[in-house]
Amino acid sequence: MDQRRTYARDLYEKEVLLKAAYAFTDRAYIHLDVSKDDYLVEITPKNGNENEQIFAEFENELIAQEMRRIVAEKTKNIREMIVARALSSTIIDLKEEDMDEEEDSFEADLILTNWYEQDGK
Repeated sequence: MDQRRTYARDLYEKEVLLKAAYAFTDRAYIHLDVSKDDYLVEITPKNGNENEQIFAEFENELIAQEMRRIVAEKTKNIREMIVARALSSTIIDLKEEDMDEEEDSFEADLILTNWYEQDGK
């Protein structure tokens, strides 16, 4: 037995609805649609006998995904600063006096040798 529920578009972002639906794809077949003011969600459990429970869990997942979205939005700047700081500390500042001249010198004959001729093939 399929059930269909509606959820206000003003309350949930599209991304939130999709993430919540994705979390249930292992347990149910989910059909999403949209009307002028609502999202339409139809859930058919794969085992066929947990309609009410699966909608209750889906609604909890909607709330959890919405909270994740809000937290991500509010902490975006600090996360970007942390990543920038972490990446900036990995930049290597090579100065000419620190470079070893032996590392940069290669023998041209070794580089330009045809390896097939060198091995006698």
